[in-house]
Amino acid sequence: MNKVKNLFLFSFIWVCVLSTLSSFAAHTKDITTESTDVWAVTATAFKLVGEKDVRNIKLNWMQLEDADLYKIYRDGTLIGEAKGDTYDDYGLANGKTFTYYVEAFKNGQKVATAISQQASTFTPIGEGRVYDNLNGKYITKATSDKPQGMQIGDLYFSYKIENIEKEVDGQKVKGWLVTESYSKTGLNGSWSTPRELAFYPNVKFEGNAFRYNPKTGKVVLSSHYEDQSGYVAAKIYLAQITPKGKLEVGTMERPLGHDSRDQSLFIDDDNTAYLLSATNTNKDINIYKLDESWTKPVTLVNTICKGLHRETPAIIKRDGEYYFFSSKASGWYPSQTVYTASSDLAGEWTPVKEIGNNTTFDAQFNRISMVKNTCGVWSYHWGAQRKYKTPDGNFPRISIATFNKGYASMDYYRYVEFNEQYGLIPIQNGKNLTLNTTVKAMVPSVKGIKADCIIDGADLNSSAYFQKSSNAPTGAPYMFIIDMQKEANISEINISTRLVNGSEAAYKYTIEGSMDGKSYKMLVDGRQNWQVGFLILNIEDPASYRYLRLRVYGVVNVHKGNSAMWTDGIYEFAAFGTPQ
Repeated sequence: MNKVKNLFLFSFIWVCVLSTLSSFAAHTKDITTESTDVWAVTATAFKLVGEKDVRNIKLNWMQLEDADLYKIYRDGTLIGEAKGDTYDDYGLANGKTFTYYVEAFKNGQKVATAISQQASTFTPIGEGRVYDNLNGKYITKATSDKPQGMQIGDLYFSYKIENIEKEVDGQKVKGWLVTESYSKTGLNGSWSTPRELAFYPNVKFEGNAFRYNPKTGKVVLSSHYEDQSGYVAAKIYLAQITPKGKLEVGTMERPLGHDSRDQSLFIDDDNTAYLLSATNTNKDINIYKLDESWTKPVTLVNTICKGLHRETPAIIKRDGEYYFFSSKASGWYPSQTVYTASSDLAGEWTPVKEIGNNTTFDAQFNRISMVKNTCGVWSYHWGAQRKYKTPDGNFPRISIATFNKGYASMDYYRYVEFNEQYGLIPIQNGKNLTLNTTVKAMVPSVKGIKADCIIDGADLNSSAYFQKSSNAPTGAPYMFIIDMQKEANISEINISTRLVNGSEAAYKYTIEGSMDGKSYKMLVDGRQNWQVGFLILNIEDPASYRYLRLRVYGVVNVHKGNSAMWTDGIYEFAAFGTPQ
């Protein structure tokens, strides 16, 4: 599937490179995850919709198996409790720095304390473009025409690699064309006619990316190379381009004799480049050191994630720690992102840990990079490639990642603002109205898992999920009633459900709202739903509600259309909005 998928990605990766340069139900798991050596908490500042100031802090921590309650402290003062792995601290004083830590308890006894982390509130300078993670569109226009491309010396350069049909010796041949354009300003309408650098007929290039090497003053193109037929060549393609000059191929073979498919480059703080490559028929990940030109592997540094079948490898370095991210091979459907950390590329890496949520918010991890002082994660929602296409097709979902002492968190926000001064500013679509409130299930669950697991904020693949017991009544929908404990206007609802790769299932459901818990009004009719894993439901009803009722009518395999109640499992139900 990767060989088709990357055709959609090459232009997207190029855009991403430019932006980087300019700035507890027990169930079987696919991989084994273990807790960190140091239990840590992350803190991320965010806006609410309609606010100008960034004056809210989201806390995340890794759930501990021997804990059933967490107490949250700000500047030494207890501010709340949680049963899951997250907590929102709203309406803080602006222009202040706060220190947080979390204590874990089991049966009333403290068992651990998370290392504290600081976070600051602030007022952003200027207005950035706002991106909507529901549909992959910007809801604000660009404020001005800005230079694009790589600035090298006094010129801007744009490089592209495109799969085209070209006439060669009087015959039309399909292949990959590499071109260069330049501009004095980098603005639209100012670019030179694209100049051909190379044309490769009857081959396949995947995962294409361009990077500028300041040591050589040249631009490096990296790709996964395959012959036109088959998928067994498994070679790496590395070439360097002299601006306004020629393209020189450094490597077009298996790196140091190892098969290589999904790949990317990581550039360390000292400008040493490393190739990350899926190898051993995609079972493992190899890390190779490259020469100073970044076009030839010279040493196999390490082999990590052995036997885990990970793809889209990427590394980011934060505060002296390396974090390796990857997705699971799952066709066009979402998967749980995992990461592993180390202080030494050649040393021991931690066991893999889950991050984000069980479906990466209905997407597949693609890349991670810094934007100013913030860290963004681009994951791809492949809606146009599924049997039941989603309305807005293929587009990236952008998450915000935060790091602390080998622990990493990644959160979904409905909107992300690209701010020139600060970087990425997450914007939540209202307060989380259901987090740590109360919920009642109208049917028993498997193994007695309590219904409050669906409002605790924890929705990793290993988190608790509510699954209807096989002894529950059949033939009627099962139901949850959530008491938000106060009246509120609802702007968005998210539902996170279990995924079984290869048997992806859609939930048939309705969501209703009520003021008194007796008379309900339909908010969302999802009985014809075919989306899987993570639902972003926009609510436009202006009325206030206190109670929400979720009815599940069935779980259906999206490939075969048959009942798949055996895949049933609701991780999280989250409503966002404005309390009255």
